[in-house]
Amino acid sequence: MRRMLIERDLSSYIRVDSAGTHVSRQGQRPDLRAQQTLRPAGIDISGLRSRRIQPADFVQFDYILAMDTGNFQSVMKSCPGDHQHKLAMIMSFAPELGVTEVPDPYYSNKAGFQQVYTFLGQSITGLIGTLERNHG
Repeated sequence: MRRMLIERDLSSYIRVDSAGTHVSRQGQRPDLRAQQTLRPAGIDISGLRSRRIQPADFVQFDYILAMDTGNFQSVMKSCPGDHQHKLAMIMSFAPELGVTEVPDPYYSNKAGFQQVYTFLGQSITGLIGTLERNHG
């Protein structure tokens, strides 16, 4: 998403972060297979570190996006009622795919990580389109 925002000259207007609902070890690097999947596209995620979603995230961010139903339900439980309108499933921004959840590739092979990259690429394109339409 950060790269797409740079390409569209939107990076100075939109802040992107990532957090999980189930983080076994804070500060962990992304899975090596994810890094290897993104590297050929010129995307380096090696500097990212895992972190758990925090109460302040619900205040600071306008969109809180979940990859699957389990994570959506976890986020919904911890989200204050007045911020629940910010919650959505990431794949809702790519309805043309007919996919509602991003599959967890952890127990998969390299093809699973490539599938996730493809799904997220299309949903992020849809998300950025929505941001442009809704916020100019």
